[in-house]
Amino acid sequence: MNCEIKSAGSDSGTNLIPNGLTLGAFCGSKLEAIRFLRQLENRMPDAVSEVSKDVSQIVARVAAEGLPAVLELRRKFENIEADQPLEILDLAQLMTQKNSFGGGSSEISAEVENALKLSIERVRRYHDIQKDDTRYLKQHDGSWFGSRVRPLDSVALYVPGGAAFYPSSLIMSAVPAQVAGVSRIAVFTPARSLSNPVFLKTAALLGIKQVYAVGGAQAVALAAYGAEGIARFDKIVGPGNIYVATAKKLLSGRIGIDGFAGPSEVLVLGDGSSDPDWVAADLLAQAEHDPEASAVLCTTCAVEAKAVMQSLIKLLPLLGEREAIAKQSLARWGAIVVVSNRVELVEVANAIATEHLHIQTKCALSSEGQNYWTENIKSAGAIFFGKYCAEAFGDYLAGPSHVLPTAGTARFSSPLGVYDFVKRTSLLYMDNLGASDLSRATQVFAEAEGLPAHALAAKLRKIAESEVT
Repeated sequence: MNCEIKSAGSDSGTNLIPNGLTLGAFCGSKLEAIRFLRQLENRMPDAVSEVSKDVSQIVARVAAEGLPAVLELRRKFENIEADQPLEILDLAQLMTQKNSFGGGSSEISAEVENALKLSIERVRRYHDIQKDDTRYLKQHDGSWFGSRVRPLDSVALYVPGGAAFYPSSLIMSAVPAQVAGVSRIAVFTPARSLSNPVFLKTAALLGIKQVYAVGGAQAVALAAYGAEGIARFDKIVGPGNIYVATAKKLLSGRIGIDGFAGPSEVLVLGDGSSDPDWVAADLLAQAEHDPEASAVLCTTCAVEAKAVMQSLIKLLPLLGEREAIAKQSLARWGAIVVVSNRVELVEVANAIATEHLHIQTKCALSSEGQNYWTENIKSAGAIFFGKYCAEAFGDYLAGPSHVLPTAGTARFSSPLGVYDFVKRTSLLYMDNLGASDLSRATQVFAEAEGLPAHALAAKLRKIAESEVT
């Protein structure tokens, strides 16, 4: 199969497919595919450089001026007047009467409420298995050491709400924090979110007691520094736009962060055994997020590649107002890749460490095949096995958090989980005999590093022969 690659992100574009579908790349070899896909990692650095100056100024204003700066920035970026409340403590009131953020007493359907409850229940059940306990290990000499596990005192959950409402992101962040035992959990979200009855109902079902109606970089800065009447938070987690991501990166160290989230991405692996419409729908489910999102099919079957192209064209009009977003995404960062065999599928997947990896090969339906992929895929935010396990299930109801590492960071990062909301403290104890046993070796080590006080502190713990009972 002929392979043609255009420069990723090029505005001019190239109509690579005769029937009119424009993709970022159409590749017929593993190496060409990896060369294109590696460019996905460069999306965030380029975007950060464009906004870092503005974000730095926002952060500096909040640090210096506090609450007045937050309210003014909210007015500027969200068109919310300063006299509108920032801290919301009574969600029930917002849900039952017309509120100043444009919401009202709209009731959600029983079907939607049941879906929210199912999501919360399944996500909670999954994260219950991640809970960890304090551990101790005793030594023969009477000394012991261990690791104490405690929840963070306070966590800010950032929930985006600019282009769309994301109650699912609230569930995916709040539940693991609650399972961890965090005592002070607050939601930071653009004021627009509070006009959405599904968002409000989700917060109520989760038992959220504190919401700050502010988004963007100023929200991250407020969480990091605090302000008059608002104590700072230990950590902020959750996805956001490039301004939010950049603010988290700049403030990391002053406040804990979960990671540096970029645009969403999916890599589908195929062998011709799945339904082309299903594959196309899974690709579009990522493409509709953002023009910078990436949706890639890598298959060993050229017939499947062509069929999926046709399905993309057929299904795109079904997206309504999000069709234009999906088309931009496919034209910039979408790709169809044809490789020779299963080994090359693994090599492509490991080369890019994608956020969502959906394996729609025939063998992924069996436990033996699932073991093969589990053993051979080194890095991925989440792996979905088999054609039936749509990535969309993971976004809402499957159980694991959908807050995942992007842009290749799955090489060293993990999905959001209970472990993100706890801290560990090392515990150590020695009696006189245990200290004496380690005294000489510690002196030698300290002297080798040129630290005489360290050596002295260890030497003083040495028990004389006459003292040993």
